[in-house]
Amino acid sequence: MISSLWKFVIFFSSNLLPYITIFLLSLFMPGDTDLGWHLRYGEFFFKTGKIVRENIFSLEMPGYKWVNSSWLTDLITYPVYNTGSFLGLSILGAITVVLTFYIFSKVLKLSFWEKAFIFPVLYFLEYPLIKISFRGQLISLLFTAIIIYLLSQYRRGKTKTVFFLVPLFLLWANLHGGFLLGLIICLMYFTIRQIKNFTAKKGFADKNLAAAIFISIPATLINPWGIGIYSEIIRHFGNPYQKYIVEWIPLSPFSDLWWVLIFWGIFIIINVSLIVDREKFSHVSEWVFITVIMYFLSHWMRRYAWTMYPVSLPVAGFLFKDIKPDRRKSVLRFLPYLIFIIIYFAAVKIHIPGQKLTKMNWSRFCNEFIKCSPESAEFLLNNKPPGKFLSFYNWGGYLIWNYPEIVPSVDGRMHLWQDKTGYSAFSKYYLLEQDIRNIDNSDYDTVYISTEKPLYRRLTTLSDRGQWTRVYEDESAAVFTRNK
Repeated sequence: MISSLWKFVIFFSSNLLPYITIFLLSLFMPGDTDLGWHLRYGEFFFKTGKIVRENIFSLEMPGYKWVNSSWLTDLITYPVYNTGSFLGLSILGAITVVLTFYIFSKVLKLSFWEKAFIFPVLYFLEYPLIKISFRGQLISLLFTAIIIYLLSQYRRGKTKTVFFLVPLFLLWANLHGGFLLGLIICLMYFTIRQIKNFTAKKGFADKNLAAAIFISIPATLINPWGIGIYSEIIRHFGNPYQKYIVEWIPLSPFSDLWWVLIFWGIFIIINVSLIVDREKFSHVSEWVFITVIMYFLSHWMRRYAWTMYPVSLPVAGFLFKDIKPDRRKSVLRFLPYLIFIIIYFAAVKIHIPGQKLTKMNWSRFCNEFIKCSPESAEFLLNNKPPGKFLSFYNWGGYLIWNYPEIVPSVDGRMHLWQDKTGYSAFSKYYLLEQDIRNIDNSDYDTVYISTEKPLYRRLTTLSDRGQWTRVYEDESAAVFTRNK
């Protein structure tokens, strides 16, 4: 009896505890500032059976035709929220993270010892993405893990597994625009293998891989917008308005995330040195070159870092495998158990209580994540703003879902929108928000703005001069109207 119980404890600890721990650590209150309009898109489909194809939710650029590459994610988000509210989305996000870690464990064939070190490191690296909870980017992280798994299986001789890339990309292209980066990773992997093959005079030896990628590309066109989905993604490259969006700009030098990227680069170099020293470079050469390319892209644009970290795991995991201790040394043998037990209790005693999972609501979302105030929205609801209305960009999604009567001027969908004349509502908004252009010379009559923005300070000055009137203010938000 005692022997059976002990075996169960060992099995539970080594096989389930790592994933239970990651699940608990991945429970966060959903913090995506765009959550509101994602829910509204999903609701629209379930009520009408149609996909939203043009702008019907904001004042600026009405009727603008936009390709929503995450339309299918919205169709997941809405019913989950409708059934389980914020907690449902939090659990779904945690499940997505656990599946991602499980697949990486399969890719690297991790022992319990290796999980004890690699899982915490990977969680730390992906924390900025994980803490937002369920959204399209998290799905792209999961699908990136699946790509790495399929390509690793292909290299191990299971050549037909790569044909699973076709349904993967078909689904991915409807869930999130990150599928294009996945295709690029596959193409880089194939190209590097061909260079190796021709250098070794093996000729064209990757027919299955070539066929899988070749079929996957047209498979991505099976979506509501067809080839238009590529034009929407390509708009992100070289777009002058990217510099105004945090995830599309480089990491600030000497910031915490910048130092993480620097130290990870050093860690990769150490691993590559060990790989070369052990004469195993040919085993991971594809991932070494892809990692190098992705690493430099991460310095150019921060959002690439969250893909680069998992892509580099086949290289970065080498050190942990190399330092695996002799199992006969009892103290080190129990170290992984100690690590996961400590992390588990930290999750239960610190992380979970800190997230207040039973107290997740829109009021908290408003106050903690987008720094708005329900009271200010209620004021606008009861006092219809006169004239042309300008609202704070980050509050657009919140208003679209919670206060449909208060139609925002701009929202999180619109940062790259540009019509045929070159007009960008976001650019117009941003120049006013940052007080680069004087709001007094604009055509807006009512402004709903965060008290932390330069535009608030400008309007305060104009109010003191009698040109505008501050009709509402609290700690987070203010409403100003122009004096005629």
